[in-house]
Amino acid sequence: MEFKTRIKAAVVHLLITAVVAALVAAVIFGVWFPGPFSDMVGGKKLFLLVLACDLALGPLISLVIYNRRKPRAELIRDYTIVGVLQLAALIYGVSVVVDSRPVYVAYVVDRFEVVTASELEDEDLAQAEDARFRERGWTGPKLVGVKRPESSDERTAIMLSALEGKDIQLMPKYYCSYKEVRQQIHERSLPVADLVKREPGSAAVIESAVREIGHDNDALRWLPVKHRFGFWVALIDADSGKPLRYLPIDPY
Repeated sequence: MEFKTRIKAAVVHLLITAVVAALVAAVIFGVWFPGPFSDMVGGKKLFLLVLACDLALGPLISLVIYNRRKPRAELIRDYTIVGVLQLAALIYGVSVVVDSRPVYVAYVVDRFEVVTASELEDEDLAQAEDARFRERGWTGPKLVGVKRPESSDERTAIMLSALEGKDIQLMPKYYCSYKEVRQQIHERSLPVADLVKREPGSAAVIESAVREIGHDNDALRWLPVKHRFGFWVALIDADSGKPLRYLPIDPY
């Protein structure tokens, strides 16, 4: 009988935890990691890790601490401690997820680069000429272009910085409106047929995405998308140059 009571307490605790987790997930996947970015930059894995820790600290502990013979004040104290621990773990976990959120998808030369919040330094953000690029956004990644400097000294400095792990996409002072690089995107992007030829094993995935988009192959092109775990590809509108679909295909 005692064990059944503990199970019931754990289930109630689990339901409360699930409601909180659902609310947090709605923000994480609906705002910070929209669409494919939860898989692309690891948002889903991070959230599942946070959820697993929260479950371990909450409902499972209820199986141990709940005892109906305990005085009410003692039960309240025990559950208050557990609740504080759960909240602290959740806040810490969400803070890690927040730092990992994608804030920009930057077009650089011949590819897209996914830039996360933790990769941008405050000093570099402050140097952005356009005020729109001086912050880490909270509403999902923004499309931006990156202009390479004309000065040979600046180009050399960027090259040396890239060798140390900090390339131009992490320097907001070179960010520009996405419209400014649209012609360059049109010139550098490739036909979808080229992607199918390059990755025949992913032909079904590509064709399915094209059907879902509802464009003819001639109205679509593609470019690689680099993120911290590797490469995906983006199917883009041939006219606007905007990504319409991201696919988990490494073109290299």
